[in-house]
Amino acid sequence: MDPVSALDIRLPDLSQEELLHLFFEMETNGFGCLHGFLADVDLAKARQFVASSMRQSGNEYVAYRGSEAVQGSGLDDLATSVRFQSIFTRLYEASRHRPAPPVEFYQLLRCLAGTGMLTHSFNFHYDSYLITALIPIVIPATGRPGDLYLAPKMRPVRANYIRNVIDKIIVERIKQKTLRHRAEIDPKWFTRIRMVPGNLYLFWGYRTIHANEPCDTGTVRATALYHFFDPHCESKLKHRLRSSSNG
Repeated sequence: MDPVSALDIRLPDLSQEELLHLFFEMETNGFGCLHGFLADVDLAKARQFVASSMRQSGNEYVAYRGSEAVQGSGLDDLATSVRFQSIFTRLYEASRHRPAPPVEFYQLLRCLAGTGMLTHSFNFHYDSYLITALIPIVIPATGRPGDLYLAPKMRPVRANYIRNVIDKIIVERIKQKTLRHRAEIDPKWFTRIRMVPGNLYLFWGYRTIHANEPCDTGTVRATALYHFFDPHCESKLKHRLRSSSNG
């Protein structure tokens, strides 16, 4: 096991009992939350990166993919944290009842602002990865804060890739307008999360229909996302489709 870093020391070291309680919350409530997960110094470092990004983009939407894209934010260091990775390993094992594969994240930092705010909001979808972790970095203090909307456990983990594709098409292309309309007129139908910067929110992204609410004009909503374990990573069909689309 890698040595514990300075960042690791500032992160909560979850006992197995605490981890199983988090798993229970995800199973029963649709999500789990670790309050104050990021220390103030680490949250401030990530916020400085977001503020610099907003200046460079002219306060317009920007998204960063992978650890290299967010070097210096501290979010790159979090991806290699022993304690952080351990959360995903143990949640996987509690869910799948088998040893977890090595932790490799699909990592994003999304900064919603400007004209791109509406384009990138209320886009309901399933994730391609089993576990989704979200850390709010900047959340508007006034107006609409960009709540997270969840419809938990709407599907099982599919046995084959084509069923996964069909699920995603139904939500993203056929039912999208219906889901957006329901979010506007009946938000209580969803599990609605009012997020707090520095908290860690975890949910079964693969099994959960979800989207973020738009914020008010002139505000910024920045969230760090860590996705773990693609159930279809070994699908030959998936690799063929990706190869043909890249070709």
